[in-house]
Amino acid sequence: MKTNYGGCDYYVDGTHMYEDYEYEYKILDNNGNWLCPIAEAGEYLIFNQMPNAYLFTSYKAETYSCSGPCGDYHSVNLMVAPINTCQKYEGVAYGYSRPDNPSFEIISNKVLNDPPADNSFCDAINLAAVGCTGTQKFYWEYSTDAVNYTKTNTNTVFNENFQFIKANFTALNNYFGTIYFRALIDSDPSITEENIYSNVVNYNITSCSPLLNGDPIAADVRCNNESNGSVTLNFKTDITTNQKLLLNLFKDNNFMTHKFVSAAEIVNQSFTWTGIAAGSYTIKYQAQTNTDNNTLVGSLPVVSPTFTIANVTPLTFKVSPIQPACVDDKGKIQISASGGTSPYFYVLDGEPLTNKHSFTGLYTIPNELLEGDHTVVVLDSRDCIEK
Repeated sequence: MKTNYGGCDYYVDGTHMYEDYEYEYKILDNNGNWLCPIAEAGEYLIFNQMPNAYLFTSYKAETYSCSGPCGDYHSVNLMVAPINTCQKYEGVAYGYSRPDNPSFEIISNKVLNDPPADNSFCDAINLAAVGCTGTQKFYWEYSTDAVNYTKTNTNTVFNENFQFIKANFTALNNYFGTIYFRALIDSDPSITEENIYSNVVNYNITSCSPLLNGDPIAADVRCNNESNGSVTLNFKTDITTNQKLLLNLFKDNNFMTHKFVSAAEIVNQSFTWTGIAAGSYTIKYQAQTNTDNNTLVGSLPVVSPTFTIANVTPLTFKVSPIQPACVDDKGKIQISASGGTSPYFYVLDGEPLTNKHSFTGLYTIPNELLEGDHTVVVLDSRDCIEK
C-alpha cells in the first residue's frame, strides 16, 4: 500500500483530540483490528495480509470568523471498506487551513496466475504479472528447489508477457522436473525497501519429444482378424538414456492402449509397435523421464498422421473328391482356393508344413488315394488357413 499518512505508529483509535481538533486514523483487518505493516519504506506499507478497511478523519470547528480565504475550520475524511486491489482512493477535504487529503493505493502481491492442471512445458513458457495497470516493474526469477532463486535479468510491467526459454539458461541443460517462478515487485525505483516478492507458481519441465521423420509405416495383419499388424515410427532425433517415450494408441479417436519405449528400443531412430489389429489409428506420444509412469500423454504431445492397418480377406477353399471309376481304381481330390494372400499351398494326410505343395486355380492333387478318409489343409503364402 502507498499512503501519505504512514503506518502503525500514526494510528489513532476512536475520536482523538489532537491539539484543538478531532483526529482518527487506522487501517483494519477483516476482524476490525488494527493491521500493522510488516515493513515501511517511505510512503509504502507492506502487509502480510490484505487490509480490509482504511479510516481517516480530521475535524476542527471554526474558532474565529473572517471574510475571504481564511479561518481555521477544516473537515477531512477518507473511509473505505472493503478495500479493492488495483484501485487508488483519495479523501475529501474542506476548509482553508487543513491537513493534506488522505490517499492510498494498493496492489496484491498475488500477480501470477495459477498454472493450468497440465502445467508441463518442454522448451518455453509464457509468464505475466496480471491484475492491475500500475507502474510497477516485475523482475523475474526461477528456482528448481523453491529455495535458491536465479535472476533472469528480465523485467516486465503489468500484463506484459515474458517468454521463459529454457535453452537460454545453461544451468537447466538436461534438467527435467519442477521449476518455480516468482517476480520481485518494484513499485518505486528510487528506493528498494518497498520491494516485495510475488506469489510463487510452479511448472513441470518435460523433455521435448522427437519429431516424426515421415509418415508412420503400417504393416497389415498376417491373416484375417488377427492382431499382428504393426506400425513403424521413424524419428528425426534420439531421446536420452534417462528418458523414455510414452505412446498412446487411438482408434477412431478412442484411446486403446499405451506403451513405454526405452531409448534402447529405438534403433537407428526407428521403433516398430507390433501386435495391432486391423483399423485406422493415430499415435500421440511424448518423451518423459524414466521415473515418470504417467500413462496418458499431456496436452502437447506429438500427434502422428492417421495410418491404416488393413485386414486381409479370409482364406476359403473347396475340396471335391473324385471317386474311382472302377472297383480297383483309386480316387483323387480336387481343390481350389480364394481370398487370403496367394500363392496357395496344400498338405495331404498329415504331411508336415515344410512339405507343402503349391497349386493354382482348380487343381487336382496328383496322389492316387485308397478308399477311406483323407485330410487336406490349404494355406496361403502367409500360412493362413480357413477359419
